[in-house]
Amino acid sequence: MSQCVDVRCPRCSGGFHCGVNDAEPCACTTMALDAPLLAELRARYSGCLCLACLRELAKANNAASEIAR
Repeated sequence: MSQCVDVRCPRCSGGFHCGVNDAEPCACTTMALDAPLLAELRARYSGCLCLACLRELAKANNAASEIAR
């Protein structure tokens, strides 16, 4: 049986369930984040971010990449 991990997002302070210890892969593993963004997030935050924040950051990162082209 999985151990539930209910935590607060260090970015927005919202509560969420981190599935790191669940039997199935955590939902965050479906997020496509490039290496520079991942490195920035790891340097800035300790712990997992909620899916809403990850989606927002991925969207902003993709938009910035499109503008840079």
